[in-house]
Amino acid sequence: MILFLPIYEIIVGVISFVLGYLTHRFNLLAQYQTLFLLIGAVLLIVALLSLFLLIRKRGFKNYLKSLIDTTRLRNFLRQQKVISDFTSKTKVDINLNIYNSALHYTYIDYFPDHVDIWICIPNNVTAKKILDGNLKSAEQEFKLYTTTYIISACKPENRYYHYHGEKK
Repeated sequence: MILFLPIYEIIVGVISFVLGYLTHRFNLLAQYQTLFLLIGAVLLIVALLSLFLLIRKRGFKNYLKSLIDTTRLRNFLRQQKVISDFTSKTKVDINLNIYNSALHYTYIDYFPDHVDIWICIPNNVTAKKILDGNLKSAEQEFKLYTTTYIISACKPENRYYHYHGEKK
């Protein structure tokens, strides 16, 4: 989750700058113009600083690979909504929604000498069973992402299944 934080901060900072410009341009909510500009500047500075620290710790190539592979793994694990045969509309399945929302906390973190893969365990028993059924295919999927690491078996830690990989 920390991988995407600088990107979110940059987006919110730019939106804040745009709001500051719009308040100046159209003279709406003019009393909040300096607040929008201040928030935007602070968020952009924090985003650039955290991005710099993440890249310095991991390396730019590893950081980008973490972002790309995390997105690929989340999309691979995501379950599609079920369409009802009678009404042709999607059925609301709470367990599936809980499972898919837990995937937002799943990430792959590449370092220069190792990789950590964290798959979030949902709080619902049925959603956890869906995840347990997909773990074998998830292991095969992230082994396809890179062949330079030897991935260990998963260990449950707190709310995550943790896979650790060392360079060959």
